[in-house]
Amino acid sequence: MEQEEELHSFPYEATIGGRKHTYRITQDNDKYGVEQDGLVIAEIRHDEQWRQIGGEPLRKDLLQSICDHIEAHYG
Repeated sequence: MEQEEELHSFPYEATIGGRKHTYRITQDNDKYGVEQDGLVIAEIRHDEQWRQIGGEPLRKDLLQSICDHIEAHYG
């Protein structure tokens, strides 16, 4: 990564499946890395719609929560 490049990230907390977790979303160009409780769990991207492009498949409600938070943060 060149020195001028800076990754932008933000945290949030959510209760998914009855368990509270801390998430961090990191934007990397047109992709977003997703951490759950400090572990990278997925990479997602928005083309015509949101889709997961890396990691173990996420539960639908978790993916929706992540996408909603990205849209609220950057929208």
